Amino acid sequence: MPRLALLAFALAGLASPTPAAAAKPPVCSASVIQQGLIDRGKLTAEGVGFGEAVDLVRCGDVTGDGASDALFTVASGGTAGDTRFGVLRGRSDGSPGALVLYRQGYKVGVARRNRRAFEVLQPHYRSGDANCCPSSFRMRRYTWTGRHFRAGGAKRLKTPPPRFYTR
Repeated sequence: MPRLALLAFALAGLASPTPAAAAKPPVCSASVIQQGLIDRGKLTAEGVGFGEAVDLVRCGDVTGDGASDALFTVASGGTAGDTRFGVLRGRSDGSPGALVLYRQGYKVGVARRNRRAFEVLQPHYRSGDANCCPSSFRMRRYTWTGRHFRAGGAKRLKTPPPRFYTR
C-alpha cells in the first residue's frame, strides 16, 4: 500500500501546473509597467518614492489582437487614491509594447469588459459630499477601435461594483 500511495503522489505532482505555466506575461507586472511609465516621462523615480506608483493591474487582451495587455491604475501617493489609468499594450511574446492610453482621474477603479473594451469607475460628488462619501459613481466604457480607445458615455451607479477596486 505505501508504494501505491507514493505512486499516486508522484502522478499528482505531474498533473499540477508549474509556476512558469501560471506566470503572467512581463507586460502585466507592476514593476515593468512602472518602469515603462518612467521611461516615457509619465512618472519619475522621485514621485514613485513618494507613493505615486502603479497600483491595480488587470491583465488580458483589451486591444483585440490576442496578446495580453496591461490595464492599470497609478496611485496618487495621497488621499486622492488612484489618479491615473492607462493601457500598456502587450506583444505576442508578453513583452511590453506601446502605451496606448494614459488619462487622469480621481479615485479610479478599472475592470476589463472583454477583449476589446474595459470600464473605468470614478466617484461623483455633489456639493457638500465628504471625500469619503460620494453621492454616486460614474462608469465609462473605453472601446478599442483598432488604433486607439474611444470613450463612451458615462453611466450613473449608486454603489461601486467590487470588481473595480479588488485586487
